[in-house]
Amino acid sequence: MTFLVDVIFGGPGREAPISRKSGAAIVAALKRCGYDVSAIDVTDRLDVTRLRKGAVVFNIIHGTYGEDGTLQSELELAGFSFIGSDADVSRLCMDKVVTKERLQQHKIRVPWGVRLDLRQPFSPRDLKIPHHAGLVLKPACDGSSVGLKMVANPSFILPAIEEILRELGPVPYVLEERLPGPEYTVAVVENENGPVALPPLLICPADGVFDFSAKYQRSDTAETAVEDPAVIKRLSEIGLAVHRACGCRDISRCDIMRTADGDYAVLEVNTLPGFTDQSLVPKAAALAGMTFDQLVTQLVGRAARRSHATSGSAI
Repeated sequence: MTFLVDVIFGGPGREAPISRKSGAAIVAALKRCGYDVSAIDVTDRLDVTRLRKGAVVFNIIHGTYGEDGTLQSELELAGFSFIGSDADVSRLCMDKVVTKERLQQHKIRVPWGVRLDLRQPFSPRDLKIPHHAGLVLKPACDGSSVGLKMVANPSFILPAIEEILRELGPVPYVLEERLPGPEYTVAVVENENGPVALPPLLICPADGVFDFSAKYQRSDTAETAVEDPAVIKRLSEIGLAVHRACGCRDISRCDIMRTADGDYAVLEVNTLPGFTDQSLVPKAAALAGMTFDQLVTQLVGRAARRSHATSGSAI
């Protein structure tokens, strides 16, 4: 049986160029595997009439619109089965503050942090910052480390915010403690037996900051397999706990930082991670012996089974 798969990519957000790279790689993989594939480049919002009846939708629009629950709601309303988490979970995980609250409810450690309303004047003294060491400023609802700012100490918060306002405007932001690291990432994919953690990766950017440039625009970031079995076990446990706590479906990737006391804290959860040749999930899958084609087709298969279960037919 040949499945129809409509791959949608692009979108209105700042991650559209990366989304298009992910989309091209997925389309090529599905064609190699014999699927009937339609590639749909979205510049603003998806016109659902472009989707083929009965198609499984492989949404790979990162960030705004495609990952924040908006597109998922439209697909659910239109009756399409799609890869990835549902609208409610996508909405949850896109908001870093709400995600951290959920994780804390499940006893999963996260860094200290506070949401900032850049439209309102404030003093750093009002934030009750627990220390005077390094801090991180990042958008509350965006991905791929877009707009990430490192702040040496609280006295640099206001100058950094002025720079953010010039670059991005008064978007919601989060101020967090900067943990010493190192940084890790753990991808979780689901198969017929449930969620499985892929081998954790150690992230080593050349300048110490894993920002948008380090992820996608430079070649000096090293992403290597974790070798210590005890660390692998602990990180895998955290990745699976995060996936389950947030209610993620099919795939997720969480970013984890080592703390000063030797523990680990979760920075954020990605429900629609990248699928470019530099992306972390395909690299982790390769370490687990899974090819890119196998990873993509496994995700399509899960969405196809949901589609057939809903329609009451068998694959």
